[in-house]
Amino acid sequence: MPRGPSSLLLAVLVLILIAACGGVSPAPQPNPAPLSTSPRLEAPSVVAPRDGSMYVGRPCAALTSSELTRLGMRPQGRQRTNNGVQECDWSSGELENLAIYVDPGRDLLADTYRTWRGVLVPITVEGMPAALQKIGRGEFNTCTVTTGLGPKQAIETTWIGKGDPRPGNDACEFAEQATALVIRKLPPQR
Repeated sequence: MPRGPSSLLLAVLVLILIAACGGVSPAPQPNPAPLSTSPRLEAPSVVAPRDGSMYVGRPCAALTSSELTRLGMRPQGRQRTNNGVQECDWSSGELENLAIYVDPGRDLLADTYRTWRGVLVPITVEGMPAALQKIGRGEFNTCTVTTGLGPKQAIETTWIGKGDPRPGNDACEFAEQATALVIRKLPPQR
């Protein structure tokens, strides 16, 4: 049975399409970034370690009465166990709270980078690598600053504020100030 011109034209078009598609390579796919095998992930290392061991088990000694007064806190702290370490809590008496502890046995800064699920902002406090964690939105005025002191030492400061976060009433600013006061007193690690 003879083929008509439309059959021949269709066969030629199919051959042209096959030839054209055969010469086209697929678009290159971007190489996915390799997964980090570093246990520190993106956490910066401490270059000049400081020794906070003097406050391990004695966190209420980390800030003096005059420093606490400048921060607006009452000088009497309350010591308690939190996450397996001793922490000190101070209150302003007006819904504001400050908590500080020194973790002596793990890389808390790397752990923070590895486990935090919210917004984590890398900062430095007194030249030490730190991570700022603003918790909540809107009127929830709470911030935690985790600062690496050395390979197995860190300080964590949490400020719970009152009212809307704004310049002059930002929990992160207060937490950084309290952390800086402690770090300034720490000797170098040996």
